[in-house]
Amino acid sequence: MAFTNSNDYITGRKPVPTPQGAEDVTVTFEIELATGDLALNTIGQIGVLPAGCVPTRVQVYHDDLDSSTAALVMQVGIWDGSGASLSTAAADGGAHWGVTTASNAALSEPLTRNGIALESVTKSDSNRKIGVKVTTAPTTAVAGTLGVTVTYRAA
Repeated sequence: MAFTNSNDYITGRKPVPTPQGAEDVTVTFEIELATGDLALNTIGQIGVLPAGCVPTRVQVYHDDLDSSTAALVMQVGIWDGSGASLSTAAADGGAHWGVTTASNAALSEPLTRNGIALESVTKSDSNRKIGVKVTTAPTTAVAGTLGVTVTYRAA
């Protein structure tokens, strides 16, 4: 199942900034999640990693999407294109980039990194979609905003 909503970056209505030199570019991708989007194994697109770029930092934040026991766990990484999972291709880091939980959503660094997956992403000649997958559903889902801030550079 895919997320109910989209955003202007995913639909192509808003271009993703690309580095013009050696600088890092930081973009925040936000999406409004419905309670149904928080079901187990739901995966959706939230942003775009531009062609020729590699991520250097990812930060995830969200509203309180679980109003009871804070069981929610989500993975972040490159969407595999099938709508079923995040990519495990070596060029995409070999695994998801990390996880975020309901209990750490308010922290300044809520993404727990998955080894060196983020640092292992290599340049691609095409844009890649950034995805989020619900790996533990919340006990009591609440609609709200999910945001992923990605810093990337030209490779």
